[in-house]
Amino acid sequence: MSSIEFLTHEQVCELTAARTKAGQLTVLRKNGVRHTIKRNGWPCVTTSALLDPKQSQSSEPGTWQPRKAI
Repeated sequence: MSSIEFLTHEQVCELTAARTKAGQLTVLRKNGVRHTIKRNGWPCVTTSALLDPKQSQSSEPGTWQPRKAI
């Protein structure tokens, strides 16, 4: 089992080119980087969110399929 590794605050600052909470959150959301918000309000990013493109992409809704039996 692998452990979860998180980016440091400085790495998140470098990744987003922002040093404020709001600025970092804006950049992460705009670029679709999977993240969470820590209790203190700062964003938290795992290394896997950057290294595994399947995990970092938000799931897009598929086409609508009726459930009605034919």
